Amino acid sequence: MAERAQQPVPETPDTSGEEVAQEEEKQGGGSLLARLLLVALTLGPTAAGAWLAYFYYPTLAQAAEQFSGTNDDTEEEAKPVEYGQFMELQGFIINPAGTDGTRYLMINLGLESADGGVLEELKEKEVVVRDTVLKLLGQRTVEELADISLRTQLKQELREAVNGVLRKGKIDRVYFTQYVLQ
Repeated sequence: MAERAQQPVPETPDTSGEEVAQEEEKQGGGSLLARLLLVALTLGPTAAGAWLAYFYYPTLAQAAEQFSGTNDDTEEEAKPVEYGQFMELQGFIINPAGTDGTRYLMINLGLESADGGVLEELKEKEVVVRDTVLKLLGQRTVEELADISLRTQLKQELREAVNGVLRKGKIDRVYFTQYVLQ
């Protein structure tokens, strides 16, 4: 068997126990500082995001108003949103302007009215309402239909166009219950 070469043991300078304790404290303190810094860098952005979400996230009523296509600033903000009766028109397939039939928009619309008689009139005039919606959306380009910031304006235009067909009342809000652009 080969004998192991004995390695010389490094000599340490004579130090007192106090100096060794100070050296260990410095090493431990540095790692503690690094740990605290790591925790602060990890939790800091999380806490900041939670704070921003808490103070800047819109209330449910504001979100419903924003996405319904209406902006009634005259009503009190403290009032809860009151919903009317709903009707859904399904199966709209539209070729956007300038696509030569290569692209399409598939939507379903939800229409809301506080008056039930309006929904009866909508059922009677569904063919005219569908044609009006197809004409309005068929004039839009793919870029306009894909822009999420224009959806509220689009809902407003749809609401006005459908209300132009109605005689007994008006719809209050328009909702996209399906919106697929291919």
